Amino acid sequence: MNASNAAVRAIPEAGAYAANPVLDTDLTLALAIASKAAYAYFQDPQKPVVAPSGYRMVDSWTGWDAIALSGAVESFGLVFQSLSEPGTCIFAFRGTDSDLDAWEDVHFIPTEFVPAKNSISPTPWVSSGFYGIYDGTGGGMSASMRQQLFALLAKYRPTQLYITGHSLGAALSQLFSLDVAVSQPITALNINFASPMVGTDSWASAYAGRIDASQSIRVYNYWDYVPSLPPSAFDYRAVGTGFRTSFYVDKEWFPHLLARHALLNLTVVLENALPLSPQQWQGRFADQVDGETQWTMLSTYPPSGADVRWADQAQTLMQAEAAVAVKAA
Repeated sequence: MNASNAAVRAIPEAGAYAANPVLDTDLTLALAIASKAAYAYFQDPQKPVVAPSGYRMVDSWTGWDAIALSGAVESFGLVFQSLSEPGTCIFAFRGTDSDLDAWEDVHFIPTEFVPAKNSISPTPWVSSGFYGIYDGTGGGMSASMRQQLFALLAKYRPTQLYITGHSLGAALSQLFSLDVAVSQPITALNINFASPMVGTDSWASAYAGRIDASQSIRVYNYWDYVPSLPPSAFDYRAVGTGFRTSFYVDKEWFPHLLARHALLNLTVVLENALPLSPQQWQGRFADQVDGETQWTMLSTYPPSGADVRWADQAQTLMQAEAAVAVKAA
């Protein structure tokens, strides 16, 4: 698949909902599989990796998860190489899968993003938690995640690079995408899943100035709280173009945040929606996260209008509940 065929086309689709870009079905699902494999490799590196069709896993990288004065080195991603076109590679980042990851996820105080080569002016400011994993070292690491990633680029010399990840991995994938855009003459396309916001206005401006919106796509669920993080008080901005889906646990009053955020559930929706024209799907399916509950997920056409800042609403709700508790005490 060449770059021109793989790139998304920012063409509005019909329907009473926010316009989505048109995604390449095979490529998008391949990147979802690669992101899932990155999780599986972290959980058990001894098990065979399920690679996207037409690819093989050829390498991996680690990152430093810091907490207070300690931390741990953890596996964070995999490199897949095309069997038919060795110059085509996928770099897939995993998302939150440990307590240390969760600690880094909430470090929203911004820090300066400095690219591997060249410079950006004005300086972009990004989440210190995400950037700490990307650029930090510890525990005897000889190279940071960033340094490992650029060494892998030098090793495999891709002429077409696909970058992906889910949740925390999606955030890391966008840090890498901007770094590549500033530092390397490589054709790169980022399709990520359920990403939180990575940085402030300065980050969004730097990203938009160097990466065309059609070459960086955020696939997400309208009802998922994670893409609305951090709360608006931090003044973060999403980057690239959004591809909105819509699914939740059917007939349940509780939001079931994990089911709304899960890559496995998002993949089911994409498998059904992407082959259609327009790429939207209404239907029910079994929750892929917790088989014991036997929840039924409902996929609907994405609502129209702006995204909801669910993180702000959750914060307001908690403040209201706390005020009621104080009055009752």
